[in-house]
Amino acid sequence: MEPLSARTVADAVVYPVVRHREPGDEHDRLLMGVFDGAGDYVPGTVTDRRSGERGEPAPPELRAADEPGPHREAIYAGKLHMHFGHFLLESLARLWFARERPDAALVWTAEHTWEDESFRPWQREILDILGIRNPILFVTRPTRFATLHVPDIGYRYDDWMHPDHARFLAQHVGPSIEAGRRLWLSRSAIDSDNRDLGAEAAERHLRTAGWFVAHPEQLTVREQLDELSRAETIAGEEGSAFHALLLLADVSGRRLEVIRRRGAEHRNFRTIGEARRMEQRFHSLTGERILHAEGREVTKLSRSAVALLDALEVPRALPVAPRPGDRAAALVYREAKAQRVLEVGVRTAFAPATADVRTALIVSTRLEEDPRAYSALAGRIEELPLARYVELFVEQAGTYEFIRIAGDDEETLLADVEEALRFAGEDTTWVLPDDAAGAAAADALLLQQGFSTTRVERGGEGALLIRRP
Repeated sequence: MEPLSARTVADAVVYPVVRHREPGDEHDRLLMGVFDGAGDYVPGTVTDRRSGERGEPAPPELRAADEPGPHREAIYAGKLHMHFGHFLLESLARLWFARERPDAALVWTAEHTWEDESFRPWQREILDILGIRNPILFVTRPTRFATLHVPDIGYRYDDWMHPDHARFLAQHVGPSIEAGRRLWLSRSAIDSDNRDLGAEAAERHLRTAGWFVAHPEQLTVREQLDELSRAETIAGEEGSAFHALLLLADVSGRRLEVIRRRGAEHRNFRTIGEARRMEQRFHSLTGERILHAEGREVTKLSRSAVALLDALEVPRALPVAPRPGDRAAALVYREAKAQRVLEVGVRTAFAPATADVRTALIVSTRLEEDPRAYSALAGRIEELPLARYVELFVEQAGTYEFIRIAGDDEETLLADVEEALRFAGEDTTWVLPDDAAGAAAADALLLQQGFSTTRVERGGEGALLIRRP
């Protein structure tokens, strides 16, 4: 590649971004750009991408009267993005030049309707990491500068990255890599449904397997970078949290495991990986249900953590010790020679797995053991709320001889009983925990449904058996 360079434009006007879409357009057109003193467009000053939104020079009718900028000399920084990934990749693409002119103001062109006109703390922190101290200006109205430097972009979205720009970004010196440290970049707490809505179950199992689970949006940028720096394996759902690796001075010895959203991964991952020479693997998980998809906005749901644990090569863990009520339920099933059992909200699969039950279904968001622990239950564990499982995956409910409902409070137990009624026949026996919550739920069922309750003891612990009269 040719070295990056910059042009100097005299008496330049920077225009804000105006969005426009013609019938048939898939994406907005970003009307914007820099124009010289003669009113001619300065090439290379609109958003230049391989895909998605693209910029076009502002037409004459949008080039209203301009006003003088507060700085005679400035550096054109391109379009301002408030999204972490787009800011990192696109809004910093010209900043390599700022080190050469630290006294010149940095000028970002913003949406003409933008009223905030301030950086978020994380944006200021990124500039601090890069050593950028220049004055900052956001353009929301046509603004004229006596001298405007227009640097080449060092990153073209979805296409390429200039090695000089990669070196400019790689500034943060983090802690040394810790052998064997595995980091999961979670999206489960972000304020968006652009994620796997069932990821919490997988994260619980990853923690049990010794992984560190980080929520990047809850950390400062430096804290994110230090977490990335310590990790040998970095995994997560495809998203911009991975792009923070661009700011690390040293990424050697690290392997990325990226869970695709849908279809092929975004090419930015390949671009960054090649520029920084990072080892990456990409995975499409089986069993995901796509709930909504529009472009790169994908809401999906994994039914259990099995596919993810396998993709990340997490060793299968042994079954955990039975929790209270598990032994009693197993003995009840065995004595009745039960063939069809549904368990909801349980913490282990011990009872159906050890009772020679022919057909078992476990629906639980509280499972404390590896869902692969019992090979006989492969494909029979759903780590979802029962209501969500019924809504998305049950077309015609079969009936079960035993339905066991586990939970910590009466409200939860009764809600799951109500949802599970579709799986009950006339002879179904319900199994509730032998504790205060179970007793309260049993009393409520007696009043509401006329059910009868029998307390039994098996294996040194009790269970409440609920039946229709």
